[in-house]
Amino acid sequence: MKLSWMTYGVLKGLSRQELLDVLSENGFEGVEFRTDANHGHLVEANIDTDARKQVVADCQAAGIKIVSVATGNRYHDTDAAEVQGHIEETKARMDLAADLGAPRVRVFGNNFPKDVPKEKTIAQVAEALRELCEYGTTRNVKPSLELHGEFNWQDCHAVAKLVDHDNFGLIWNSTSHDVVDGSVEKALDTVLPWLDHVHMHDLAGSGYPYRDLFRLLHQKGYEGYMSA
Repeated sequence: MKLSWMTYGVLKGLSRQELLDVLSENGFEGVEFRTDANHGHLVEANIDTDARKQVVADCQAAGIKIVSVATGNRYHDTDAAEVQGHIEETKARMDLAADLGAPRVRVFGNNFPKDVPKEKTIAQVAEALRELCEYGTTRNVKPSLELHGEFNWQDCHAVAKLVDHDNFGLIWNSTSHDVVDGSVEKALDTVLPWLDHVHMHDLAGSGYPYRDLFRLLHQKGYEGYMSA
């Protein structure tokens, strides 16, 4: 397992060079750029080819791998035009990820609209993700669905089964929903066939069984990145 940093929290205001310096100095091996959130790194879908090349050069010089482009795109809306807009935005960010050499974009489900059968929303999200999986095969980038919002491990497992595509991943999000009888093993085993990235939160005082998670990931042969 390798340690990476998601630019959503503490370091979001740093310039890209400041960020990379901090990561290098503290033993991180990867970075996950959160887009569309006015972060100091300035890695966005609207930057041009030269700017994208500079991002790659900066990260290579720092010895930091770009492991993901993290979006806020989601596909649960009852408005079909809204969903399609998120799909098209995701494709643009998959293009960015491809140019940066990142293997995935992070996406969400994310909610279950009131008065809509849960199964219908799950099927809708899966349909959007299948389209993105196909698009990603042309760019060597996969859409990776995070266990986030109202989409817990059971829901994401249901989505993954419907997507049924090799170019698809799930991202573990380290929330209380994962814990069954004091352990994350049941949830982890359920999503493990698709697991390709892990997100962590505050390790101190959160009450989340991180030791259990780390032990199980190691035991089950997970060799990917874990973003703090």
